[in-house]
Amino acid sequence: MATILGRGTVLFVDPDNSRASCLRTEVASSGYNCTIENSARSALRRVKTRAVNVIVASSELTDLHMDTFLESLSRANVNSSVVIYGKNISAGEAISWMRSGVVDILLDPSDSESLRSALQNAFTRSSTKRESKSLPSKAGSGIETHVSGLLYRSRSMSDLIKKAERVAPVKVTVLLSGESGTGKDVLAREIHSLSRRRGNYIAINCAAIPETLLESELFGHERGAFTGADSRREGKFEAADGGTLLLDEIGDMPLSIQAKLLRVLEEEKVTRLGGNSAISVNVRLIAATNRDLSKMVEENTFREDLYYRIKVIELDIPPLRSRRSDIPLLSLSLLREAAEKFGLSMPEVDPEVIQRLKSYRWPGNVRQLKNMMESLLVTTQNKITIEDLPAEFERVKEDACSTLELCLPMTIAAVEDETIKKTLELTGGNRTKTATLLGIGRRTLQRKLEILKEEGR
Repeated sequence: MATILGRGTVLFVDPDNSRASCLRTEVASSGYNCTIENSARSALRRVKTRAVNVIVASSELTDLHMDTFLESLSRANVNSSVVIYGKNISAGEAISWMRSGVVDILLDPSDSESLRSALQNAFTRSSTKRESKSLPSKAGSGIETHVSGLLYRSRSMSDLIKKAERVAPVKVTVLLSGESGTGKDVLAREIHSLSRRRGNYIAINCAAIPETLLESELFGHERGAFTGADSRREGKFEAADGGTLLLDEIGDMPLSIQAKLLRVLEEEKVTRLGGNSAISVNVRLIAATNRDLSKMVEENTFREDLYYRIKVIELDIPPLRSRRSDIPLLSLSLLREAAEKFGLSMPEVDPEVIQRLKSYRWPGNVRQLKNMMESLLVTTQNKITIEDLPAEFERVKEDACSTLELCLPMTIAAVEDETIKKTLELTGGNRTKTATLLGIGRRTLQRKLEILKEEGR
């Protein structure tokens, strides 16, 4: 569950008090409760006696080595998530610390956007830890308590999540679009969690159910409504009353059922097959698709009235290849999740592997990345190296380029803005490298970014 700005406690651990104070001022302006400790040992004493959601620690701790500090936190069995920052952190150290459970690594904590994104991910992990301790085991229940697919550092995902958080409390229909495997179901669950709706979250894949059964699945049926209907059965709309219903792959829904769905959405009432009584339902509908519904409307394969009814708000999830800065965080998190799932030790990951993963195009998106990390965990032992990657990764070049999608017509200024944002994502927020790739000075880049921020572009 993502945590909205303005809630929770953040502990800064840094021997440099002035630096910690600057970071506390930045974070406190968003409403977080912030405290400072100047040593690792004093931080350990605090988290053992007081609730702390997130620990933001400098890599330059003087009284304890970072590995010892992280091990002590683990032994203390606290719910706090950890973010580490420092300018001289090596790739090997970053991977080792993330293997130990660190949520994010920041090379430039003064970058407010990166800091806020790291805190968002850290609060997500902290909430998951608390839920996993307070709730009974949910194995096999279909309810997820971990949403690693929403871990991000990229601006595009940050903007998407902010929009989802604004939309979540309002009962409007949401259309989630994006390629297969981008995490539409994960985002739908997140919207439901943030909506504070008390009913169930239920998902149904319209493409996986035959047309003859889909109507019954959605709206329910009475006994004797058709051959084999031996008893009354409520549909998914009734089951989701007071909650959220996700209709995944809605583009595959037959036209005959689309008409009935539209009527249910308009009237907020459902009639079971074979029944005469209309049943009132209070359901928040989220639809998801990887197809171009507007094109389907033109081809008369999707109802135009239903299209506009479900597209009150559209959230387009970007493909993984367009947010490469998220890949290191996602891959290590998914690897750690797989280790917990299968009861295996978290292996070491060669930094070169992470670079190769960032350069791959990922046609299957986050789902493909998750499956591959599970495969690597099971088939390797103590360390994952380049040799352990599938054959297609041998053809990946480290300087592989990304694409910039433009919605023409656009002004030259808008194209420049998109180019700057995209290049910044590809470099993981490294402004010096971004300026070099763009062929401009770092001060010029800084000035353009300040203009973007001031104008809200």
